[in-house]
Amino acid sequence: MQPDFFQPEEIEFTLPEGQQGPRLWVRRVALWQDATTLLRDISLRPGVNIIWSPDLSTNGKGATPHGSGKSTFCRLIRYCLGERHFSNEDQRPLMQHKLPDGFVGAEIMIDGDCWVVTRPIGMNLPSRAVRADRIEDTFDQLLVDTDPPTIAPVISDRFCAGYREQVPDNLRAHQVWDVLLAWLARDQECRLNDVFDWRSKRSGSGSSAQELSLETKLTVVRLAIGALSVAEVSASAQARTLSNERDRLRQKLGHLDWFQRQRFDELCESLSYPKDRDPSDEIVRKELIDRANEELAKVAGTDHIKGRTPSADQQGKRQALQTERNNIVEKRADLKALLKGLPNEIAAARTEQGTEQARFETGVVVRCTICHVKIDEVKANGCGISLERCNLDEVRTRIDRAEQRVADMELQKSALPGEISKLDAEIADLDREIAAVDEAFAKLERQLSYEDKKHMSARELVREANWFDRQLSERAAASARVEAIESQIDGLRESMRLERERAAAAIGDLETIFQQLVASLMPRGCSGKMKLDGNGLHPEILLGRGVGLSTAAVESFKIVAFDLAAMILSVNGKASMPPFLIHDSPREADLDADIYSNLFDFVLSLEEKASTPPFQYIVTTTTAPSQQARAHEAMRLQLSSTPPEARLFAMDFG
Repeated sequence: MQPDFFQPEEIEFTLPEGQQGPRLWVRRVALWQDATTLLRDISLRPGVNIIWSPDLSTNGKGATPHGSGKSTFCRLIRYCLGERHFSNEDQRPLMQHKLPDGFVGAEIMIDGDCWVVTRPIGMNLPSRAVRADRIEDTFDQLLVDTDPPTIAPVISDRFCAGYREQVPDNLRAHQVWDVLLAWLARDQECRLNDVFDWRSKRSGSGSSAQELSLETKLTVVRLAIGALSVAEVSASAQARTLSNERDRLRQKLGHLDWFQRQRFDELCESLSYPKDRDPSDEIVRKELIDRANEELAKVAGTDHIKGRTPSADQQGKRQALQTERNNIVEKRADLKALLKGLPNEIAAARTEQGTEQARFETGVVVRCTICHVKIDEVKANGCGISLERCNLDEVRTRIDRAEQRVADMELQKSALPGEISKLDAEIADLDREIAAVDEAFAKLERQLSYEDKKHMSARELVREANWFDRQLSERAAASARVEAIESQIDGLRESMRLERERAAAAIGDLETIFQQLVASLMPRGCSGKMKLDGNGLHPEILLGRGVGLSTAAVESFKIVAFDLAAMILSVNGKASMPPFLIHDSPREADLDADIYSNLFDFVLSLEEKASTPPFQYIVTTTTAPSQQARAHEAMRLQLSSTPPEARLFAMDFG
């Protein structure tokens, strides 16, 4: 680097009265396999802290600079500051398996007070945040939960309380610090691609910033640097609400337009109405309704009444015929049963008749079957046993009666088949009558069903014509509402523009520092500027003639300078955020080698502007820092991918 290649401008700190050192900084990070086995102990300092993993050109070991643990170190600091996860989803299970009782501890200084944070690497310990002087002082309580479990609420109360309730609705107040932390400690995977690109899904951080819109992230940044007023926040919220309503109405209008095209043709076809008329014309829609009502009136003019039941006469006739048939069937069953039993009854009667008749026809004097006394003797002298006298006339009468009974039954037996046949014929006649009634009934049902369908179809056309009219009336109202909303949004945007102009002072302070950084770190002739508009906050670098820098190098440096400018703004008490910054291997994001080398010397020079550096800047690198930086106490840790003992956890997780 040529000494006259750069034209530095002085950056001065204007610390708030009484402030010494950074309001927030990490004093120590330590890694434990368990409470008795310390794996790594890293002391950090206010000011610059460099973590170096030498690349192939400088390590002399042939070891790759990657895989040593630089990014994991940054992730662990973020983890201790309240982020959800410490590694991606692939690496996390490997570390948890290797270190089931492992944990990371950090001593975090906030406004002069030391907070000890312990967070689990394995699965067997809770997260803890407590006031203490040393990590080891909390070991007797490692298994005891604290409330809150992380330090995030403490930091949020100290730095974000004044504006965290003003963030957009899609972000909760307690998430604001998590979003700020994403900005102050960008994912290495994002590779300094964009000012507002902070978290990559590949990192598995679980950060709230990962899914946020640019508008929400911009709001948080502007609130943090004091470049956003309550009035603009309110106007922005109203504009978002109106924009959502407008989008819903536009979607509805799209559906209505499709509906208008499809349904109008169908109605015209059904009602014999010209299709070349304009359905948006209210007169046309009213004519459709009139036409539908006319069709309904035609159908309703018949005797048919929608929903009526079949003829009561038909029902009564069917019921009477069925009752008569049932009675005849029952009578026929009785006659068949009688005919079946007559032969047995006739045989019994004949037996009785034959016994009595035999005594008189043969002339034989028979004896009493009980006392064996001759009947004549009984007649003369009386029966000595029976109390009744024997009456021969009565016996003859019984014989005559039996003969008559047999004759009657024989006559009945010969007559019953004819009666049964007659009943069969009557049943057949009734079946034919019932079938005729059923056919008439079915015909009537078919007729009524057809009339019902015609009536229902006509009523449906009336309903659809009226609904079509209402829908297109709503379309007119929705279209008018969209126009009104657009006008309101334009008014709110103008209000926000005026508020942004009033916020120009805060943006101006940030821009001034940004310009100083560009002048200090970029080749002579380059300049910087900062622009705030409705699409975001835009730091820009203007290249001087003949400056041979790639676009990628300029874009990467622009983001580094933007972050440093915000940190310095916080040092000066003009931003509600910690003067704390982590850059994980910024050189790997196409940052120019000369600028990168000068960056270390420049940030080290910032330490000299106060008795105690009022900021903490942690930077990891594979490219060798400048000679001055390597000899400085800012060089806090050197890592290597080989051997495993030189890695961050002094072991291999593979």
